[in-house]
Amino acid sequence: MTAVVTRIASDPAEVLAEVAAEAAVRERTGTDPHEQVRLLADTGLTALTLDDATADGADVVEFFEFLIDLARADPIVAHILRAHFWFVEQVRRLPAGPVRERWAAEVRAGKIFGNATSERTGNAGTRDFRTELRPTEDGWLLTGAKFYSTGTAFADWVSVTATVRGTDSSEDRVARVVLPVDREGVTIVDDWDGIGQHRTGTGSTNLDDVRVRPEDVLELSESGSSDRPMATDGPFLQLYLQALITGILFSVTDDATSLLHSRSRTFDHAPHESPRKDPILLRTVGEIDAAAHVARAAVLSAARDVEAAFGPARRGRIEPELFARASVAAARVKVHVDRVGLQAATDLFDIGGASSASRAKNLDRHWRNIRTVTLHNPTSYKAIALGDRLVNGTPLPANGYF
Repeated sequence: MTAVVTRIASDPAEVLAEVAAEAAVRERTGTDPHEQVRLLADTGLTALTLDDATADGADVVEFFEFLIDLARADPIVAHILRAHFWFVEQVRRLPAGPVRERWAAEVRAGKIFGNATSERTGNAGTRDFRTELRPTEDGWLLTGAKFYSTGTAFADWVSVTATVRGTDSSEDRVARVVLPVDREGVTIVDDWDGIGQHRTGTGSTNLDDVRVRPEDVLELSESGSSDRPMATDGPFLQLYLQALITGILFSVTDDATSLLHSRSRTFDHAPHESPRKDPILLRTVGEIDAAAHVARAAVLSAARDVEAAFGPARRGRIEPELFARASVAAARVKVHVDRVGLQAATDLFDIGGASSASRAKNLDRHWRNIRTVTLHNPTSYKAIALGDRLVNGTPLPANGYF
């Protein structure tokens, strides 16, 4: 990633250290990390994966290495930017021309992109959206309500998915439109009250007769299945969540080490009079450390499969079997990392005893954040899909969760 780093305005390690400062306090007090998101944009790190005339952007593996470090610094900030980096990858796949250059220029200028895809109605993963895009004499009108709009409260632009209605087409189509968040009719509501990852702007985006111009439409596709090979961003988006958990695991390791260093007292019946030499506590720290490093290795291994699919797609060649392989790899990582992540975040409290439950220490944030990320889609369903594939040859479900 050397060529990419030379384009970054500041040392990434220094930027991440600044992001990490007071992250636990921000989480405990419910403080939005606007300054930290802006810092990443101003130093060029939000354009890390963008290609330009001097060099290719970071590939998927290089990006996930950075993402794990960012999530270690502050998983809230890392989660906020999930839709943004997804959008940048979409821009990389656009053919050369004015459309690609328009959006690339916005990314280079430090603009942040959010997303408004999920809805509270219908089954999760469906492409049958209640949000509608209808033609008018001079453009389109967009109406609907979105939820789980992670990052949009911090964004300059929002990417909205809607069903196209009222056209001559015999079949509904799905449009992805990109709008400035301050356009009339766009309302962002901070109504996400999750136990974890709760300052990520994961609330509602309401769309009330929003005017859409032709140049706002990024993509049009059929709502049903198509025989035409298509790139899917599912493996990238799902693996992104596992990278968040991995970064949190490294933060758990940091806190476990600090917690044990800070202890001077132990129990009268403990195996050793010094907590720092207690074999039970040392074993727990070692297991947490192992969980973090194995999770990182698993994420980066799957990232190589994602890059193998994305690389040709950026050059206009879609290889369905490579995307299928990437989906399998990302699903496997989730099944493993969800389990070890929650266990490690629970085991942390065994190292500190009763004092580790202090609200001021805020050590429960790790478990709350990991648990919230795991709930994005059921781990059990992923495991079933993998088992059905192996035993019965059933393809993985063809939706955004894979």
